[in-house]
Amino acid sequence: MPSSLGIYIENNLIKYAKVVKEKDSIKVEAFNVVFYENNLAETVEKIISETYSFKIPICINVSNELYNYYDIFAMLNKSDIKKSIDIEFEMLCNEKNYNRNSLETRYILMTNKEDSEKVKALHIAVNKTDINKKMQAMGSYKVHSLSPISTSITNIVDVNPKDNIAIINIENETKITTIIEGQISRVDTIEAGMGEILDNINKTENSMQKSYEVCKNITIYTQETQTLQSEESEHLEDVMPTLYKIATESKKIIDGTFANLSKVYITGLGTAINNIDLYFQEYMVNVKCEILKPYFVESSSVKIAVKDYIEVNSAIALAMNGLGFENKELNFANAKAISGGNIDFKNLLKFKPGKAGGMNLKMTGPLDVVEKMLLRLVAVTLMGTLMYTAFSSTTMKQITAKTTEVNDALGVARSQISKMDSEYSQISSKTSQYTSLINSVNDLSETTEEVTESRVVPKDAVPNLLNRIMFVIPQKVKVTSIKNTSGVHVAIEAQSEKYEQLGYFKAVLDEKGILENVKSTSGMKDGGVVKVTIEGDMP
Repeated sequence: MPSSLGIYIENNLIKYAKVVKEKDSIKVEAFNVVFYENNLAETVEKIISETYSFKIPICINVSNELYNYYDIFAMLNKSDIKKSIDIEFEMLCNEKNYNRNSLETRYILMTNKEDSEKVKALHIAVNKTDINKKMQAMGSYKVHSLSPISTSITNIVDVNPKDNIAIINIENETKITTIIEGQISRVDTIEAGMGEILDNINKTENSMQKSYEVCKNITIYTQETQTLQSEESEHLEDVMPTLYKIATESKKIIDGTFANLSKVYITGLGTAINNIDLYFQEYMVNVKCEILKPYFVESSSVKIAVKDYIEVNSAIALAMNGLGFENKELNFANAKAISGGNIDFKNLLKFKPGKAGGMNLKMTGPLDVVEKMLLRLVAVTLMGTLMYTAFSSTTMKQITAKTTEVNDALGVARSQISKMDSEYSQISSKTSQYTSLINSVNDLSETTEEVTESRVVPKDAVPNLLNRIMFVIPQKVKVTSIKNTSGVHVAIEAQSEKYEQLGYFKAVLDEKGILENVKSTSGMKDGGVVKVTIEGDMP
């Protein structure tokens, strides 16, 4: 009875799940969410010991992946495809100033819906330092799989060949995996996620574990269900601005998909917040949103609630890599992994030349059977050689052109570096002069803070501020006071019956750039009214 242990590691958080496969059924034998302080290796050792996973496959995740997409000529062989992708990535590294030697890469090929003569490559790069850190934490235990969670998460979805869906995985940051016609199409990353929410709550609770428990007790009431709300949930002001960012950014990505999606799944640590699927549904009105449940988990289980499984979806998906569900081309633990999976490569290389038998050879004298066979063999060989030469020539021209571009880019870079060295020498020669000027500035009696304090506010700054606030303030929020405390600093006292209305008002002031360095008090409830003070600087 094969089994596997999935361990999802993100900052100071670990999710783990031990999955067992018995014939055609899959069961989750043990799982949990654990917060740790510093010693990752010690925490992993404890998990392996508690789940008795000493000799079973261990599957973990990579972090901070870099995703890129390249269009490649479909008739190339695997070796030439790899060379073309390597050249494209080398050019990107030069453009973005990445250290190519510090990155480990993998890729998979996908059918190109827009150009049948090309295939699309989903290219993933991971910092080798992150890989080494996680491999060292595993100690002497063999890591079967080290894969991106954005591609592994599809293991727990029953995907049909015609399905068009998206999976929004809200972990420390948010990753959106789009699947078109049953195949991974792209992965998008949104920096906002549960990491930001937990950090905000932790400022009050002083414990990441308590902060997570607070999230599990938060219920989001949509516009249709607000009448059912009996009391305000605490820390909504720490949650709603981030969820708003995730929901709006997710909507932009999903609306930009060229295919019509039938369903959007929500998964990850964010599902600890109650009604999060209903919140996303209010933004994505044209597609059904629901919480992602592993397809093999029985929702009618009496012993364990389905929501407990959902908390560790990422770990379950990783564990299934060790049960034969993995995409081997994206396994960073295997140095011999050959990229190129995700599609039937042979189908891409099908070519239908004209019939060789169509040639009409007129020669004097009769030909015997052997001569006819030899002539046919020569004709087929010549045709094959010509086609191979044509394709090889096209390929080499592309490679040569890309190589020339890379060399030109390197030449320009070296020239710029030489120029910078020359300018640096000139700047260094005037160091003493600049030092003298700096000392003179430091001797001025008026400090930077005093200058800032004495800064004159333009006469129309406050009216403009009031005018902008008038257009964005929610209907149920009342501003009781606006004070220009010092320089450009403004303190706004506002009140409302709802925490989320004040949280939304604060988020809008920040998002629209009405105020800078926006801060807010946690809020005090007085006689059914919540009062907060929002401070910031006029731009």
